[in-house]
Amino acid sequence: MSRNQVSSRRTFLKTASAAVIAGPVGLATAKEISKNDEIKWDREADVVVLGYGNAGSNAAIAAADAGSSVIILEKMPEGGGSVCVSSGGFVVPTNKDDYYAFQKALYELSRSEWDPEILRVFCEESLKLGDYVKSLDPQVILAIYGHAGYQNLPGADCVNKISPRNVPGKKGGERLFGIFQRAVEKRNIPVLLNTPAQQLIRCGNEVAGVVALENGKPINVKARKAVVIATGGFQCNPELMKRYVFGNPMGYLGGPSHTGDGLLMAQSMGADLWHMNSVSAPLGIQVPGVKAGLALITRRPAFIWVDQDGKRFVNEKKLDYHCSWMAVNQFDAIKHRYPRIPCYMIMDKTYLEGAPLISSGGSGYAINKEGYIWSKDNKKEIESGVIIEAPTIEELGKKLGIPNPATLVDTVNRWNDDLKTKGIDTEYGRTPTADPNQKAVFVGRDVKAWSAPIEEGPFYAVKLIPVMYHTMGGPRRSVKAECLNPYGEKIPRLYVAGELGSTWGLTYQGACANADAMIFGRIAGKEAAALTPWS
Repeated sequence: MSRNQVSSRRTFLKTASAAVIAGPVGLATAKEISKNDEIKWDREADVVVLGYGNAGSNAAIAAADAGSSVIILEKMPEGGGSVCVSSGGFVVPTNKDDYYAFQKALYELSRSEWDPEILRVFCEESLKLGDYVKSLDPQVILAIYGHAGYQNLPGADCVNKISPRNVPGKKGGERLFGIFQRAVEKRNIPVLLNTPAQQLIRCGNEVAGVVALENGKPINVKARKAVVIATGGFQCNPELMKRYVFGNPMGYLGGPSHTGDGLLMAQSMGADLWHMNSVSAPLGIQVPGVKAGLALITRRPAFIWVDQDGKRFVNEKKLDYHCSWMAVNQFDAIKHRYPRIPCYMIMDKTYLEGAPLISSGGSGYAINKEGYIWSKDNKKEIESGVIIEAPTIEELGKKLGIPNPATLVDTVNRWNDDLKTKGIDTEYGRTPTADPNQKAVFVGRDVKAWSAPIEEGPFYAVKLIPVMYHTMGGPRRSVKAECLNPYGEKIPRLYVAGELGSTWGLTYQGACANADAMIFGRIAGKEAAALTPWS
């Protein structure tokens, strides 16, 4: 490297670390101190963990087990983050090499950036996750609840999605986080709730601590060894979503705390970024007055999805649940619109008879925290207009605002004719029944009947938008969970884990976010604890 290149790099790192170019989000700078400054430290620990979810709790557990003192700062009134409102699943593969081949294919086929060494460690550590969870709570029973979402890829047969049973908690996410929470409490690790971290404190190029708000007042928290940022994604920050993710508007399934706080703090130290355009998002419904969206899992056969012109655009049953957002993420550069955001699910009365459209046993913040219960007979949602009802398909098209309702009539007629006369959907290849050789993606929730005519009125529709479990992007990290700058160099005493800069690219296998957070949360805590304290 030439002298000019070294000089340019130092100049960049100094300016990038001190401040990020101000945008509509108003990015904060790190608070600078020198070794000679007399700063009042209100609290201190060897390792300061930001965020009390999956990654944060596991980082704290690992650091404490390595002999370091730890403190956790959490912005919300309770811990849990995304894991608490998830299904509580994580993948334990049957074979490391097959799992590597499967995950590698997901990156390469979607042309996503990835790190072979990080993936190698992830695959190796995934084999041990069941034993690790049992070491925290020997009473837990781990059950397989599903398999790969992309069963056409090499190595897919090794994917087993696991969730906890026989421990406290109504649902899988509560049970999994409860295991981590009890382990934190057993180690007497202090957790400060309602205490959001706002600013990193730096001494030279090193992270020295954090400015946080405790009871509404700023406090300085000294990190003698390191800070671990595990604050989640940025799906609840509209400005950051506009900046990085193509295809808005989107709703969210996880909690409202994911506003990109950790992302901005890491940027203030000059962090490199990766996976910023990637999210995990099924399609779902936004109910007025409910903050979070509700994810849709189709369980009956008489339905199709159409765009704003009344035309189908995908095989609705072959689409992977977590990547459904990609099927609607298309911009019409002539009419200047997203013609599939929103899109519409078209049904006849057989779809709604006898069962709610959205299961109250599902995951997500709206169900698990806001307490929204979808009516068993769907009448509440029909009366409120969330479900649109009409006596004919043409009238339904008019109510949806489709420019030419006859297009929707033609779409439904083709669907019905295909199934009744040809026995298959000739437009997108959707079959009447599931592939009998395919493993269940969701055991107990997958259905055999995939397709049926839409012909028994009245007819119904719901508006669908992408609803995010989590964003993937954030600070790029090393295989040791160190936060990296754009030159691939570690930012001293700063670690990241979990949704913040996750391992995952554009295509995502379900139940890998919890696995990633567990693995790299533990690595971050262990590596941070191994450092020598700064003075």
